[in-house]
Amino acid sequence: MKKLLFIIDSLCIGGAEKSLVTLLNQIDFQKYQIDLMILSGKGDLINLLPKQVNLIQPPKYFQFLKERKGSNKQFLFKCYRIKTSVNLRLNNLKSKPLHTEQVVYANIKRLIKPLSKVYDVAIAYSQGMPTYYVSDKISARKKLAWVNTDYVNTLYDKELDFESYKKIDRIVTVSNNTNNSMANLRPEYKYKTHLIKDIIDPAIIIKLANKFIVPEYGHSELNILSVGRLDKVKSYDKAVKVAKLLSDKSVKFKWFIIGEGPDRQRIEKYINDYKLNENIKLLGKKSNPYPYMKHCDIYVQTSIKEGFGLTICEAKILKRPIVCTNFPTAKEIINNEIDGLIVEHNIESIFTGVLRFIEDSNFAMNINDNLIRQKPYSSIDQIEKFYALTEG
Repeated sequence: MKKLLFIIDSLCIGGAEKSLVTLLNQIDFQKYQIDLMILSGKGDLINLLPKQVNLIQPPKYFQFLKERKGSNKQFLFKCYRIKTSVNLRLNNLKSKPLHTEQVVYANIKRLIKPLSKVYDVAIAYSQGMPTYYVSDKISARKKLAWVNTDYVNTLYDKELDFESYKKIDRIVTVSNNTNNSMANLRPEYKYKTHLIKDIIDPAIIIKLANKFIVPEYGHSELNILSVGRLDKVKSYDKAVKVAKLLSDKSVKFKWFIIGEGPDRQRIEKYINDYKLNENIKLLGKKSNPYPYMKHCDIYVQTSIKEGFGLTICEAKILKRPIVCTNFPTAKEIINNEIDGLIVEHNIESIFTGVLRFIEDSNFAMNINDNLIRQKPYSSIDQIEKFYALTEG
């Protein structure tokens, strides 16, 4: 039986997190013994883990950050926390700041002890801290690192990260776009990259979507939905401005946004400035967003970029009309004007796309018919690629 270690930042609701939970629910536990380390707290998805998964404690410094007590090294940890905080502020003043994860790891690297257990395969299930930890602090016969973002267009200093990725045996990407861009980033990555798409089980999505009736939805107005972290990369400011145009056109609607994140205050300010408090509702995190997705009239994704676009796949499984911006992986999920609508990343284009579903009934009906005829999107077969990678 092979010993596998997975490391991820958290199991808060997000694309990588949902993908990992689905993978762990598909894995053959007769072949694998699974340890899982969650670095920064647990998160809402922890209750969906199979009972065979063994949760192991993160390094003591991460436990201190979560609990702020109970360590005999508390004074030392406080000093490192203050040092890291100062360096993060200084980093923000640079003309070319590093990614936050790079700054944090550079400050705490010497504080973190290597894990004593030896694994057959160690898996960093995202870029950043999990990858740094696996590359430097874990002993394993094989090391894999997932890249589930549009890495080339992030703030990560690619030369600095090379010091970690050169110790990784395979770099796993979740979309064709990310796979190609990662392979072309450095000659050393060309033969390391391996495509395994986020694993989605449509049966689970459909089952969860039938759990309850959405109390917030009304029958006399259009219910628009977006799901995703409240972060600048999701461009919810554009969603607010599109909502203003819909309101000015006297469309009766409510736009629900499920997710939480650092951009909440900025989005709330936009909502207040445009006097859209009755139209836009920030619902925060939902452990089960699928009933909202199943019963919405239009699903809208305004992202600048996505590692893959998991929520769009989920909306497609639930046969919802989709308007999404033309981020690099959009065409891997949506057949434009056949089973959804891809629009340019500007307010007028998003507004026109939403309005087309509202005003052009023939177009909306054709999209709906095509979605109904399609088999639900499924990537369960990707588990075989995972097995091949761990066994090879």
